[in-house]
Amino acid sequence: MRYTIYKITNEVNGKIYIGKHQTKDLNDGYMGSGKHLKRAINKHGLENFTKEILFQFDNETDMNAKEAELVTEEFVKEDTNYNLCPGGHGGFGYINSTGLNTSGVVNRDYKEISKKVQETRMLRNYVVSDETRIKLSENNWSKNNPELHKKHVSGLHSGKQKSEEHKKKISEKLSGKKKETVMCPYCKIIGSKPIMSRWHFDKCKKKH
Repeated sequence: MRYTIYKITNEVNGKIYIGKHQTKDLNDGYMGSGKHLKRAINKHGLENFTKEILFQFDNETDMNAKEAELVTEEFVKEDTNYNLCPGGHGGFGYINSTGLNTSGVVNRDYKEISKKVQETRMLRNYVVSDETRIKLSENNWSKNNPELHKKHVSGLHSGKQKSEEHKKKISEKLSGKKKETVMCPYCKIIGSKPIMSRWHFDKCKKKH
């Protein structure tokens, strides 16, 4: 089993989604489960989204710790991503299991979410291992240093703003049909076959 942290990028507007995924096959075609992300894919078409594996681990603890480091409260409040909740808590499905429904909420109260998660853990006698506590503690630097964290995460964005003309050209190419997705064997990015054939595989910068 492989425990991964991945990034999905909307090539139309540059917005990203960072998530975690457990799989035996990195090329399983998984493209996230975030509610806002799914809406964006339905709107823009799967062919305009690419996936990149950022980190791989051999255990769930390290995977959750890395997600907590990257997907913080400060990060999800930005309008540059599709993430709904801070990471490291066992996934959005776990947040839903607490009974706190965040759908339709514009100004999300993340302190309330964290409080609800802690209450649920206590009710279920949830035990956090010492190893997990240490890893999460090491990652708390981002909460006390929001500016440093912002610079750290900014590297995950392409930093390129699409022009209106470019957006128009992409929109004109949308056919409403879901295209086949493939993974580049060199950089592990996943995307539609036409786009990937143009920029990856034998042309991939990481090939050499």
